[in-house]
Amino acid sequence: MSADRLEGTVIYLTPLSEHDVSERYVAWLNDPVVCRDNSHGTIRNTRARTLDYVQSVQGSDTTRAFAIRLNSTGEHVGNVSIQKIDPVNQSAELAILIGEKDAWGLGVGTDAYRLLIDYGFGELKLNRIYSAQTARNQAMIRVCEKVGMTREALLRQAMFKDGEYLDVVVYALLRDDYMKGR
Repeated sequence: MSADRLEGTVIYLTPLSEHDVSERYVAWLNDPVVCRDNSHGTIRNTRARTLDYVQSVQGSDTTRAFAIRLNSTGEHVGNVSIQKIDPVNQSAELAILIGEKDAWGLGVGTDAYRLLIDYGFGELKLNRIYSAQTARNQAMIRVCEKVGMTREALLRQAMFKDGEYLDVVVYALLRDDYMKGR
């Protein structure tokens, strides 16, 4: 599987680049609804800050970041990354932001996670891939369960967002379980 273009059912992924840094992308990071259950939106984002992030992950040993594009139109609707890549422990974390609300509920998250799980176990030779989200983010919990992840932990009050402490749930998939499900 080439990391230049990962093909899914409803979306495809391309490496995140400077060309993807649009006003729309920056707006996603400042939208309180889009960022309700993630770490974005706590500090006002700018085009320069977003561009710095994109440049920092290009060629990174610890992060592979991708633009999520709809198969039907090629429209950039969000980003997904496999990050905190740890070659010693052979583990990494998945993170996703679907910025275009019209793309919510279309299977974009599930498709993106499946692609990165295949990439993580196939290309990166990982043993464990995990995802952490707020306990109230039922959409992402369903994505984790659909792709075969197992709930491992509840981190009580692990995130402070919009004046309240939120519980975070951690889901993970091990290589052995992934291979059994193939």
